[in-house]
Amino acid sequence: MKEFLILAAPLALVACGGDVTQASGDAMPAPSPIAASDKAEKAEPAPEKQVTQFAGSWSDAETTNGQRIVFTSEAGEDVISLTCQDPDAFAGEGAPKALVLSRPYEGDEAPTQIGLLTSAGNGAIQARVLEEEDAVTGMFDTRSQAARSLANGRGDLRIVVGLSEYVVPTDARVASLVEACRPPIEDVVKELNAAEDAPDGDEAKSGGAPETPGGS
Repeated sequence: MKEFLILAAPLALVACGGDVTQASGDAMPAPSPIAASDKAEKAEPAPEKQVTQFAGSWSDAETTNGQRIVFTSEAGEDVISLTCQDPDAFAGEGAPKALVLSRPYEGDEAPTQIGLLTSAGNGAIQARVLEEEDAVTGMFDTRSQAARSLANGRGDLRIVVGLSEYVVPTDARVASLVEACRPPIEDVVKELNAAEDAPDGDEAKSGGAPETPGGS
């Protein structure tokens, strides 16, 4: 029994954190530190955004449905495409036109939106990937924040998709196309008046009064 107590005493002292000595009086070795490999690995840094600045010019381009302009780089690459698309035959009489923005994209993950950054503000467009063309495109309303940013922006136009950002100079052609694509002001006034005269229930169902277009 005495021998058991003698052997158990050093273990009890270790558990309590005190210094332990052997029967000969020499200090017992300290526990080994935890190896570095046992510690949690550091998280890898997040990937950085790739920004590409293009020099070039805007020009009119052919399209089967509406009006289209394209920014072509000095290397001859079509970088940005902006289209005022006419409504299709199934949209009905008086259906509004829509803007369509496209740019090349070869990322591994499908983006959910295209970001627009201009001096007049920013906007976001719901994105759709065109795998066969290695491009991403988005359709948006002519009275949206994205449309106003395009029409009123000056200087650089930044198109962001995922971690890829294209920077191109804007042009008067961009503002002209957006303005030409919007419905006539008379139609907008009629729509606003109709929304004001409608019962509250009808207005709630339709989503309220339409957004008044901003000027360039």
